[in-house]
Amino acid sequence: MTHAPFLASLGAAEILDLMRKSSFLGILDVVVLVLMSVLCWAVMFDRGRLLAAVRRGHLEFWEQCDAWLQGRLDRRELDAWCRARPDLPLATLWRETSTQPTSQAVRRASERVVYAETENLERYLIILSTTVTVAPFLGLLGTVWGLMQAFWEMSVLRSANLTVVAPGIAEALITTIAGLSAAVPAVVFFNLFVRKIDLIGNEMERLRSIMEDAAPSAGEVRQAQARRPEPHEKEQIR
Repeated sequence: MTHAPFLASLGAAEILDLMRKSSFLGILDVVVLVLMSVLCWAVMFDRGRLLAAVRRGHLEFWEQCDAWLQGRLDRRELDAWCRARPDLPLATLWRETSTQPTSQAVRRASERVVYAETENLERYLIILSTTVTVAPFLGLLGTVWGLMQAFWEMSVLRSANLTVVAPGIAEALITTIAGLSAAVPAVVFFNLFVRKIDLIGNEMERLRSIMEDAAPSAGEVRQAQARRPEPHEKEQIR
């Protein structure tokens, strides 16, 4: 089999030589795909590191929260723990909802926090979703353009010799590889990050339910105030 030595000898220098023989559109297509791939890997590294840190922090938060629910931890200690970790979505949600007077206020505050934290976690994911959508079509564009170049050379030189059609076919294959190399990792990590963000959203919904149950309703607050009015100084027995 002769293709194995060919593939083994196709290194960076050979690929650059094929690129130099490509058309301007083919080179531009590959450059755009390479830039998109570099941006995607930067986003994947950044979001992956962030979500991993959030996951570790949330596991520790639930240990603290369970200890508070079981009475083994004071609420002020949990407040201090959350204030020391402002980057955790659950800690932020706790800080914003623990001071609310009613369950309705807890719900309104939690909605604001969940929206803001989800938006922060989804930052830059638009680059991955755009690459997933655009990169295969750019690769297909380069493929079609390379084949057109090959057929054009065949018609001009009136020859189907391999030396005539090889540059166009090579350009088509390079753009196809570049498109798939950018799209495949992007779609894998995009789906992974979206799933992890959904799980974080479920955790925030769980904490919201806990905080709503811990806070009194508006009617209960009014009844409590009616049962325990502030004493007037004239009513005091001297």
